[in-house]
Amino acid sequence: MPAKENGFAPLGGPSRHMFTSCPEPMIPSSSSAPRVRARLCILVFFLALPWPTVAQDTAVISGVVRDADDRPMQGATIALRAEMTGLIRFGTTSDANGEWHLSGIPAGTYVLEARYVGYRSAQETLTIQGGERLERAVRLELRALPGDEVVVSGRRADQALAPITLTNISAEELTRMPDMKDLPVHLSRQPSITYHSENGNAVGYSTLRLRGFGQRRLAVSINGIPQNDPEESNVFWINFFDIQGATQDIQIQRGATSARFGPAGIGGAISIRAMPYKPTFEANVHVGAGSFGTRRASVDVNSGLLDGRFVVFGRLSRLESDGYRDWSWTEFWRFFAGVTWYGQDQTVTVQAYGGPQRDGLAFSGIPREANDGPVADGFGGTIDRRYNFSALTQDVEQFHQPHLEVHHTWAPGGAWSAQQSLFGVAGIGYFDFGGTFRSADYLRLPDGVVQPSERALPLFLSRPDAAVLFRAYLDQWQVGWLPSVTRRVDGRTTTLGVEARLHRSLRWGRIQEANSVIPADVVGSGNDVRVYSFRGEKAILSAFLTHVERLTPNWSVQADVQGTWRQYRVYDEAFFGTSFSEPYVFLNPAVGLHYRAGERFSAFTSIALANREPRMKSLYDGEEAGAGFQRQNVRPEQVIDLELGGAWQSTRHRASVTVFHMRFTDEIVPSGGLDQFGVPRTGNADRTRHAGLEIDGGIRLAPGLDASGNVTFSRNRLVRFTEFLADGSPAVRDGNPIAGFPDASANLMLTWTHGPATLTGMLSHVGEQYIDNAVGAQGIPPLPACTIVDVTASYTWKSLRLSADLNNAFDNRVLSWGNVGAVGPQYFPMATRHVLFAARYTLR
Repeated sequence: MPAKENGFAPLGGPSRHMFTSCPEPMIPSSSSAPRVRARLCILVFFLALPWPTVAQDTAVISGVVRDADDRPMQGATIALRAEMTGLIRFGTTSDANGEWHLSGIPAGTYVLEARYVGYRSAQETLTIQGGERLERAVRLELRALPGDEVVVSGRRADQALAPITLTNISAEELTRMPDMKDLPVHLSRQPSITYHSENGNAVGYSTLRLRGFGQRRLAVSINGIPQNDPEESNVFWINFFDIQGATQDIQIQRGATSARFGPAGIGGAISIRAMPYKPTFEANVHVGAGSFGTRRASVDVNSGLLDGRFVVFGRLSRLESDGYRDWSWTEFWRFFAGVTWYGQDQTVTVQAYGGPQRDGLAFSGIPREANDGPVADGFGGTIDRRYNFSALTQDVEQFHQPHLEVHHTWAPGGAWSAQQSLFGVAGIGYFDFGGTFRSADYLRLPDGVVQPSERALPLFLSRPDAAVLFRAYLDQWQVGWLPSVTRRVDGRTTTLGVEARLHRSLRWGRIQEANSVIPADVVGSGNDVRVYSFRGEKAILSAFLTHVERLTPNWSVQADVQGTWRQYRVYDEAFFGTSFSEPYVFLNPAVGLHYRAGERFSAFTSIALANREPRMKSLYDGEEAGAGFQRQNVRPEQVIDLELGGAWQSTRHRASVTVFHMRFTDEIVPSGGLDQFGVPRTGNADRTRHAGLEIDGGIRLAPGLDASGNVTFSRNRLVRFTEFLADGSPAVRDGNPIAGFPDASANLMLTWTHGPATLTGMLSHVGEQYIDNAVGAQGIPPLPACTIVDVTASYTWKSLRLSADLNNAFDNRVLSWGNVGAVGPQYFPMATRHVLFAARYTLR
């Protein structure tokens, strides 16, 4: 593309055209585990790197940044990114005359990018020869309002070409979100995303849903590395709380997608880029405090470019909160540390993140009536909306899930380039919770503790004087290798990649503490008398091929296919001898057509076929085997997703519309009942259908005053489904709404900026949703629609930023989620009005 189409031009001839983009900081894009094996893998990985020689001749680039009225712009960010990886190699800012200068640049292909807050960014691809001296002029125009940005990354969708519905959130936008909240809260401001918090105040266990599809049916990745637990398929955001402190941007793709790495995204994919390496020095100190005993502190340091080759980053944070609900406290330590090395034609990044956590469990909800006032609990006490059943036995979790990543990119020149990632993840910890809902048979108690006829009854009925604290232990690890190669030539980009992963786990449970009613020789670590014990494994081998071709200046086509083999294995089951392997082989193709008319209008259509296996616990729940759970025949689900969308934007307006129609075979849906951690059990519905309309847009109402919002309407129906109730009787659910899918959701954001001050109001609405698959007299009344308003204010003075967040400003008593447990429906309340304050000091 000619330079003049990107806002760049040789000095003396700047252009007024460029891509539209949200501003972002100048940031690079993208245990009991077998330590010996992991170290050997890393050693082999590094030995295989084609280490380069240092270039002798380097180039110099200089220029000037002006606005639309030809005035010089001081403080504009100039970044030179490696074309393949999006990582920033060199960077600077413009001076009082708008002038900038970059030197010591090795030969290669780069993306030169200029950004300034409130203006559209400009980008230009440059192929630099050794010893050159280049001069470029940049002209930036006012940006109407926040919208989709162009992401420079080899593993992410390109907004200008991709025939899919996507949204990008920059680091700057994340800083404007309510502080000290789980990441799902920030994501829920985007189209079709909702969330709920077990703790109530969105610090701890928060769960996200996209188009109504739960996290188990999304594809979530950090730096291209899959984050869905291989066995559970779930995403535990709590395990990487504070990752936003090292995040540059987040891309959300809606609709079925055959993820390049990881599982197919039935409802969509969320890609987080956490490569916090900048070519200039920066240090931040961040402190905050607020309602419900919430307090945090973090510090991070970025070294800037050292010796022209290295950037080092480190971050340490601590968060504590009492939680809104009783006994829903959290204590987190988090670290993020890494180093990036820049060679002449390649980049290597080694980083690790994680941290230990302790928290009070709150996986049980409250009766619906308790949301309006205290109700009797049946035992002489009362239940209000802050009640937590786990407070009675002080259920607690202690867990640590460290991540180690090694990323390598190689662009030797010409049409070919390559990327690879090697990673390891461990997870070690336990969950201690009250065990009197278990029977003597399940707990393997000796004869004489209860009457023989009562051995199958819960202890709270057979021995109400018993007190039991049960420990569920998890020890797991995962290693993987994700290589890919890309060829770009004549408007065509083809990428071929491979995924190889192995995950293993050990799960066991025992009585950790008990009163004298329980014999001492079956209690505690010293005796280690286990109630269940088994090992699990998941092996994954996949390959994908992606081809994007620009057919004409306006039309492009993209075709993707992922072939994957994945296999569950259960072995070393201690009590029932259960041992089995369950393999799956899928082919997930997708094709789409994209049209773009200049900078204002674009449209796309796509069709995708996606297959996804059930989680391992749906096949065999070894933790529940002692309660009679046996092998289940839950089949993989398959969806055909047809999407049609268009977008239009001008200087003051932007709008996009997407229509989707998803037809499922064997969709995995809630089928009644919860496991011991309060998670709904699932089964297959023969035929289901999801259809919806998504509208997203924004407008600049006046200088400094912007409004944006989105709304989703959907219809989610069971076309053919017979559900079997607890007593074994069949119940035909044909035509009923699917549990857990809201019929509507909406967000509205109004932002006023005046100099260093910003005030943002955010309204979120979630429509009515059913919590079971029955309707009418047979079913449970749906969860009512709810609306929440949050307000955020900030003020920046030199290097100090102060902010205040007023959450649930109108003090609404909201039930944000519900499901059906063994004793009936339960609901999770959202915290009433609460305030958080924060201060951030930046040193550059």
